[in-house]
Amino acid sequence: MHNFPNSTDTNPELPAHLAPLLQEIECLRKENADLRIALSNTAEHGDLIEAELYETNCKLKAEIAVRVRAESTLNTLLEMLTRQKSDLEIIVQTLMEHGDLLDTQWYEKLHEVVLQAGIDSLTQIPNRRRFDDYFERQWQQMRQERLPLSIIMCDIDAFKSYNDTYGHLAGDACLKQIAEAFCKCLQHPSDLAARYGGEEFIALLPQTDLDKAVIVAQRMQQIIRDLQIPHRSSPVAQTVTVSMGVACTIPDPTLSMSHLLQQADVRLYAAKRQGKDRIVSTTIV
Repeated sequence: MHNFPNSTDTNPELPAHLAPLLQEIECLRKENADLRIALSNTAEHGDLIEAELYETNCKLKAEIAVRVRAESTLNTLLEMLTRQKSDLEIIVQTLMEHGDLLDTQWYEKLHEVVLQAGIDSLTQIPNRRRFDDYFERQWQQMRQERLPLSIIMCDIDAFKSYNDTYGHLAGDACLKQIAEAFCKCLQHPSDLAARYGGEEFIALLPQTDLDKAVIVAQRMQQIIRDLQIPHRSSPVAQTVTVSMGVACTIPDPTLSMSHLLQQADVRLYAAKRQGKDRIVSTTIV
């Protein structure tokens, strides 16, 4: 083995060409010392470094899992949006090709709903809501044209006793028959009959004076008598009868709709007090 002197030693007898070799040996010594220090540090802190590497690895795995789930969710959303876009394109195409037909169908459906909203579910004739709307329109029109407007209010005599005697199903059947008979007597397209509530019915007769309105009421009363609906609990007759109140006026700014309605109602209860199965009428001036 050869012993090399330190680079710091001065040896005048050392050949000049060996000086670079001595410098390289010195560098190797320093690198060896640094490596020993590094190995020593690694040995001392190996567990800590291993723990940090493990934690970093776990974080990377968790991040990868999150990215995979996010990618899957995005793919699912993209597929859904693609299907919805396709469905929307089909709908738009259908609307473009069949727009007129769809408009007609929707209009017919809307018209049907509007009609149903104004029809009494039991008797299938106009209900009070529809009557009130029509009454207001006709009141305004008759006031502008200075024409008479008449109301007939009708109530089935002793109807509570009828229900108590025959049952509510029979009572419903009776109401249907009365409603049909009540509507049969209307003479003009502008006339309207409606179920006003319970066993009460009402008719609005535009352009009809009191005398003609009373004739219509008498016809209604007779047709109902002719039905011969048994009513053994009635204090009036052995069949169903009705009482009626009739009121007429030419609408005027000094009068109100409710006043005409109230007067017809007052006459109806006057007919009840006078023995039922009769008509009481009045003209409001």
